[in-house]
Amino acid sequence: MYSSINMISLAILSLFFSACTSSTVPTPKPLPVQVQPTEIKNVPSRNDKIDITQKSPLFHAAVTDGCATAKGKYTKDSTLFNSDIDYKDGWFYGRRKCQPR
Repeated sequence: MYSSINMISLAILSLFFSACTSSTVPTPKPLPVQVQPTEIKNVPSRNDKIDITQKSPLFHAAVTDGCATAKGKYTKDSTLFNSDIDYKDGWFYGRRKCQPR
């Protein structure tokens, strides 16, 4: 009789302890990535005087888009912005020149 009580107790304890364990190991949350601001090169400040007469037509189109963005109407040709340095420089130039002071 004691052996059947011991067997039942052992079975209950086994079920109890097996239900309390997890089958997977919790993975720690990744740390947030610290992103350093990138320095924009070849972009003059708002007060710099540059000669834009020798710039490409894409630069001039981008100046118009950047200026429109600075005035509140987001305008940018993303394909050109990501592939053409003249467009990118012109967009930043236009945005800086037209930003409210």
